[in-house]
Amino acid sequence: MESGRPGNLFILVEVMRATTRSGRGVVSEWVDERVPFLDDVDAELSRRVPNYSAAAYRYLGGVAVMLIVIEFITGFLLGIYYVPDGAGNPAAAYTSTVYIQNTAYLGWLVRGIHFWGANLLLVVALLHMTFVFWNGGYRAPRELNWMVGVLVFLVIVLFTFTGSLLPWDANSYLARGRELSIASGAGVLPDPVSEFLKYLLQGGPLLGPATLLRFFMAHVFLLPGVMSLLLFVHFRLARRQGPAEPA
Repeated sequence: MESGRPGNLFILVEVMRATTRSGRGVVSEWVDERVPFLDDVDAELSRRVPNYSAAAYRYLGGVAVMLIVIEFITGFLLGIYYVPDGAGNPAAAYTSTVYIQNTAYLGWLVRGIHFWGANLLLVVALLHMTFVFWNGGYRAPRELNWMVGVLVFLVIVLFTFTGSLLPWDANSYLARGRELSIASGAGVLPDPVSEFLKYLLQGGPLLGPATLLRFFMAHVFLLPGVMSLLLFVHFRLARRQGPAEPA
C-alpha cells in the first residue's frame, strides 16, 4: 500500500459511518424524500402484537412463504438447463433432466431441494390451513382472506401437478396420463364434455409434446404470476385484519 493512500478497510468504515449518520442513514433519508417509506417502516416496527400470536403453529404461514421463495429460486436455476421439448427419442426434456441430475454443477442438489421442497410445501400449507380453520380464522371478517388462502393452496397443488410431468420419464408420463383422465371427469361427465376437457388439457388427442409445453408454460409463467398476486392480497388482508383470536 502506498504511503498516504487510505486502505480499503478505512474507506469501508467511512462509508458505513456516513450511511448510519443520524440513526437512519443518508441513503435511506435520500430515498425517503422521493418515495416516503420510513414512517411506514416505523409504524410496522412499533406495531403491537397479541401474545397469543406467538404460538408455534402461527408461523406455519411464514414457513410456507419461505418454501415458495425457495421453490421460485431453485426453479429458476433448473430452468437455465431445462429444455421443454418432448419430441425425439430420447426427448430433449428428458435429456436435459438427466444432465441436470448427473452433470450440471450441484444440479442434483438444486433438483433435490426443488423436489422435496415442493412436497414439504404441500404439507406445511395443509397444516397451516388446518390450524387456521381450527382457530376459526375463516369467520367474518376474515372469510375473504380464508378463500384467498384456499386458492393459494389450489395453486400449490397445480404447481405439483404440472411440475411432475416436466422430467418426461416413463413414471411421470404414465402417472400424468391417468391424472388427466381423472381431471377431465372421465366416467363422471358426459363423454363429449370429458373428451373436450381432456383435449384442452393435453393439447391434442394424446399426451405428447404439446402437453409438456402447456404444462411447462403453466408451471413457469402462469402459476407463478397467479401465486404472486394471491400472496400479495393474502398479506394485505392479513396485515389489515391482524391475527385471529384463538377459538
